[in-house]
Amino acid sequence: MPVMSALRYRLGQGVVIALLSALITACSVFAPLYDRAMQQAATAVTLEKAPSVERNLQLFGPTVEFLLQRTSPASLEQQFPARSLFHDPVMGRNAVTELDLGPESASTPRGGLWWREGQCDHIRITTGTCPDGAREILVTENEAEVYGLEVGRTVHAPGTESLLDENLQRAPTPVVAFEVVGTYLADDEAWWLGLRLEGVAGIAAGSTAQHDVWLTDESTFGGATPLLDSEAAWAGSRLRTEMVGVDELTALGDDLGTLRTRVERAEGERDLSEDSIAWTVTSLPELADGVETQIEQSRTMVPLLLLQLGLLGLIVLWMMMLAATDQRRPDVVVARLRGRGTAGARSLLLGELLPAVLVGVVPGVAVALLASTLARAHSLPGEPPFELPQGTVVSGSVAVAALVLVSYAAVYRVAREPLSTLLHGTHRHRLGWMPGGGDAVAVAACGACVIAFVTGSLTGPIALAAPALLSALIGLVLAHLFTPLATRIGGTLLRRGQLRAGVSLLDASRSIAARRTVALVTVASALAVFSVCGLLVGERNRAVAAEQEAGAPLTAEIYGQNTTAINLESVRRVLGSLDPEGDRVTPVVRATSPGGGATTFAIEPQEFRRIALFGDGGPSAAQWQALENAEAREPVAIITTGPVLDEEPTIVGLDGVQQKGEEIADVDRVPGGGPDVALVDLTAAEKLATPDGDSTISLWFASEDHALLERVSAGLADEGIDVTTTRTLTDVRSDLDESVATWSLRLGVVVGLAAVVIAVLALSVLTATGWRTRARDLASLWLAGVNRRTVRRLPGGTQLLPVVLGVLAGAGAGVLATLLTLPDLPIFAVEPAVDAVNLSVPWAAVGLTTLGCLLVLSTAAVLLGRAVATAARLDRLRETA
Repeated sequence: MPVMSALRYRLGQGVVIALLSALITACSVFAPLYDRAMQQAATAVTLEKAPSVERNLQLFGPTVEFLLQRTSPASLEQQFPARSLFHDPVMGRNAVTELDLGPESASTPRGGLWWREGQCDHIRITTGTCPDGAREILVTENEAEVYGLEVGRTVHAPGTESLLDENLQRAPTPVVAFEVVGTYLADDEAWWLGLRLEGVAGIAAGSTAQHDVWLTDESTFGGATPLLDSEAAWAGSRLRTEMVGVDELTALGDDLGTLRTRVERAEGERDLSEDSIAWTVTSLPELADGVETQIEQSRTMVPLLLLQLGLLGLIVLWMMMLAATDQRRPDVVVARLRGRGTAGARSLLLGELLPAVLVGVVPGVAVALLASTLARAHSLPGEPPFELPQGTVVSGSVAVAALVLVSYAAVYRVAREPLSTLLHGTHRHRLGWMPGGGDAVAVAACGACVIAFVTGSLTGPIALAAPALLSALIGLVLAHLFTPLATRIGGTLLRRGQLRAGVSLLDASRSIAARRTVALVTVASALAVFSVCGLLVGERNRAVAAEQEAGAPLTAEIYGQNTTAINLESVRRVLGSLDPEGDRVTPVVRATSPGGGATTFAIEPQEFRRIALFGDGGPSAAQWQALENAEAREPVAIITTGPVLDEEPTIVGLDGVQQKGEEIADVDRVPGGGPDVALVDLTAAEKLATPDGDSTISLWFASEDHALLERVSAGLADEGIDVTTTRTLTDVRSDLDESVATWSLRLGVVVGLAAVVIAVLALSVLTATGWRTRARDLASLWLAGVNRRTVRRLPGGTQLLPVVLGVLAGAGAGVLATLLTLPDLPIFAVEPAVDAVNLSVPWAAVGLTTLGCLLVLSTAAVLLGRAVATAARLDRLRETA
């Protein structure tokens, strides 16, 4: 067959064209596949990391104070949306009780009284039995110890005070007697939907003491038991996270948003009935909104990278087609002389080139499917399922249409030329400063797009290709200028007797392949530099954001049975024995005003300076020393985040009362704090105000030393203090990294490598296309008396010059694209509370990437040049073009 014969004759060229076609197709098909997989991964990670109380659903009925009667949980159970996505709802009832400890007690602890269907199967009963009668309760072991509630004891709690009798007079408050029938420990946290059962007995919430949750039988909420304070029906269920994908979460978020709106409207209109929902407890609508935000980010990032790589592939394919059609000019001449006309010439060329293009489509689709499978298995968390979104077919079809259009345009360009031009054997190109018509149009189009992007007029999908268009603009202009400059410089060098350099420049100036090399290497290098910059800027900012959010490599929150002041003394005793120098762990006391405003960090200045992750933006040594030496008087010395404009700034003391402050320094940020923080010396702050119950204590560690944490925890436990929650810098960084923004930017590594590979591939084909002509030229020089060694080195120099020029120009274009594009790229799934974003160019990475591109592409150019030199034999002079 003529087509197969032609393909066999130029097999290498056909293979490269098929590879380029496969790459372009793979980019187009992979983009929606990877985008969809990231959406599913973001959904899985969001649900996995959300606390149970946020990702599950709880419905509460109206309180008895509102309806003056009890309602049934069954009416709430029937109103669960999307039942298939939830486990079977659990019914229950809630109330609030006050533990009457007698007249000798100074406080009346408040806490919850709960009944949950099947509750005793999800706790550990340590003494006694499960309640099975009215007003029988289980209490936690912690509460039994704190308040002395042994099994068999009767405790009293008042009922609701809001009821009026038939004469509209307030009735006496009923007192309900409860019998303690056992003690328990919390277990199966997931089943309890994140509700805290124990650990608060004896700890004040503000000025109110607390007791742990009492568990009782359902019969307590009925019969002769008076109505209880805040008593309400309840129904809750756990989300089947394994069944919830991005579509299900979006639909569920919409349904729950509608339900929440209906509940708020009914509450505002005071239109609650027995089967009404008074309020809901879930964050699924907010979680769905967060995933949707990440989806919008993916629609920016993935096309930005893959569209540019696909555009590079199209540029290279266009150049390959130009070279291939130029090589087939004799075939076109023969076809035209035989009377086939322009249409016949087009058919001839398309019949040979288009099959090579279309052959690459199927492997391209296969590569995209394989790449998405590997990404889902190894790069993305959450095991996203395999899916073929509708966009896959659309993008694949667009890619095939673009491939056919590029092929047809290249063929049409040659087939329509007059015979007089075709008989020259090669396409004439301009050697002067004025560009040709095609170059002028391409430069004008790219320039217009870049100007529109810079001015903000370019939006939508075309804007995503702006960095590639910028590099294409620079490459095209440089390629056009390369010819006249090389001609003049080469002639000057020849006149000065520098044969090798002069001939190399002149050879490059008369080669259209050299111009194409400059353009494509510029685009490839720019894309590699831009991708690496985007990746490293994202990594750098997430590292800083993680340090800011964590505060220290390891932090631990503590709670104790005593007051904050006594707990702080206990902490100091423990840390004094384990770390007397304060090099490895330091206490931090936080105080926040109930009305908002600045958060006060009471610290040991020198210890905090060594441990907190300030980076390069912390106070100076003199400022730390001034804070440590400050006297315990008002105005208290403070270091703040940002300058204080008030003449007499105020901060929150450790007792919650406002104090006058005097700013001795301001910093951009305080690790572990929000945008408004005031640092004070802990010793001075204690002398001015005794820490109250609203002040919290945390321990900051200089490293992720879990062994030290265990020793500190054991020492605190002996003091009656528990370490409740810990957080490491690694955990915070991991949370920031598991987002669509991160996964998208990391795709840049593959894109950058692929761009360099495409450039090497293009150099190979450009060399293979014109090697015969260049080999004859070298043989002519050899025959004219140029020594063989010089002849062998000339092709390498001719190949090397446009490559080096293109790489350096591409590096500059990549940096410029980075500066223009990065401010609009998402780096975080959710913007951090403290803005520490640094979008400066990572110059070291730019240098290394440029050096790598130079090394790879220059090596390829030299090797290809040597291959051409090897083919330069005297018998080549007898060949015809």
